[in-house]
Amino acid sequence: MDNNKKLQMFIDAVNDEIDGKASAILAEAEEKKRALLAEAEEYSPAAEKASQRDGNIYAQDISRAELDMKKSVIRHRDELAENVFKSVEKRLLDFRSDPKYVDMLIKDLLLIRVTEGAEIFLSPDDMKFADTLQKAMPAASVKFTPDESIRLGGLSVYDAGKGTILDRTFDSAMEEQRRAFADSSAFAV
Repeated sequence: MDNNKKLQMFIDAVNDEIDGKASAILAEAEEKKRALLAEAEEYSPAAEKASQRDGNIYAQDISRAELDMKKSVIRHRDELAENVFKSVEKRLLDFRSDPKYVDMLIKDLLLIRVTEGAEIFLSPDDMKFADTLQKAMPAASVKFTPDESIRLGGLSVYDAGKGTILDRTFDSAMEEQRRAFADSSAFAV
């Protein structure tokens, strides 16, 4: 199974876990809302007897409670999402010490078909793999350059001849997943 499939399976598992937790949080919030509405219905006869002014104050209290509940759900959603993504980042950083990481970089370079004179950007910590990566592509003379913006790993390749940059960094993949999560998860607002 190639690394893209493994990464996609991992992403799907994380999204499923988050969606499950999100559903539980939303169900709990809905239960609290029902309890507030039930309480409001209990007091409804009393509110009808009270003046219009008292009724308006009561309606404002219910609206405020619903708004506070929604804020709490959003805060909890954001905390949960941040914890999940921090956990994924830690796993990615741990993966960089696995020998399979270098194999993945080599495979990416071979699949990209790096051409003569290309510039390959690695995180400063991954520059120690430059010789190993160069040996995996003996036909191509390339330049390896440290890139401070690559924190989580992976590589990007700049081909001046073609005028292209191929970004295969974990950093950009994580950013794409954050955006996709925010747009399409059960937490999307």
